[in-house]
Amino acid sequence: MAVVSYQRILDGVSLSGKFAESLQATERWQVRVDSPATTRLEILQTLATGGIVWGASHPEFSALKAMEFELSTEGRDGMRWMFTAKYYVPPVMKTPQESGIPKDAWERTGGTSTVPVFRDTSDVSITNAAGDPLEGLEREREEVAWSLTKFYTTDALFLAAADAYSGKVNSQSWSNYTAKTVKCYLKGAKKVSVSKLDGAADGATLEYIESHWEFRYDPDTWKCKPWDVGFSELVNGERKTITGSDGKPVKQPVALNSNGTKKAAGQKPTVINNGAGVDIYETANFTTGFGTPVFIPT
Repeated sequence: MAVVSYQRILDGVSLSGKFAESLQATERWQVRVDSPATTRLEILQTLATGGIVWGASHPEFSALKAMEFELSTEGRDGMRWMFTAKYYVPPVMKTPQESGIPKDAWERTGGTSTVPVFRDTSDVSITNAAGDPLEGLEREREEVAWSLTKFYTTDALFLAAADAYSGKVNSQSWSNYTAKTVKCYLKGAKKVSVSKLDGAADGATLEYIESHWEFRYDPDTWKCKPWDVGFSELVNGERKTITGSDGKPVKQPVALNSNGTKKAAGQKPTVINNGAGVDIYETANFTTGFGTPVFIPT
């Protein structure tokens, strides 16, 4: 039981297209076998040795790839079969690599979020007329972000990436973003199984993990920036309760200098660490884990 021969035929071959859509081409092969008991898997394996596999280029239009097929009998004797393949430019997230797994795909996303606010557009701390900080203020921020559909060959590789990057900020410059301005979010993942069509013994054992990530940009960096105020100050390295003119502990927090001493009366507070705030998220090298964001994969 085996394939005797197969040849490309013109009967049923077509080419069609629509504006702003990929061309679609249909190619056909007539397959002859030596026994009606020849299995369809044997036929697929033979065609695969001839290069007819997922992602194979069309013989005339190299940008069009084999993305769909149909194998059907021709006649009732089971000695002839017709293999039909459809070629078109695959969607980015379905562009197969040599391994059969799709290429990673980047997209731009947008939205809004509500974030704390401490300074105005002139970088001046927001206080009332008396110089007291106004806490609990929030603002709406427009966001332009990247989203990534990334594929992993094993669950172990995916879990390692989730542990290494989810919830972290970029440790160094990434794309056109400076360090610590982009935060990584893992949005979800799922297991995918597809037909190999590559001559393997099992036609449906290609499995991989499809994961979805998002990267949000914050030009002010992802730091915690509370006011540097308190009810105590440092005096000669020791914490002392701040008292008012009546000698009693103050009832409102007082602005502090970076060395822990209280500021002179009337001076406005600043964000801790001389306005720099503190890092609250771990960092990771996004280039190592995800490459550089691009719309067109290379």
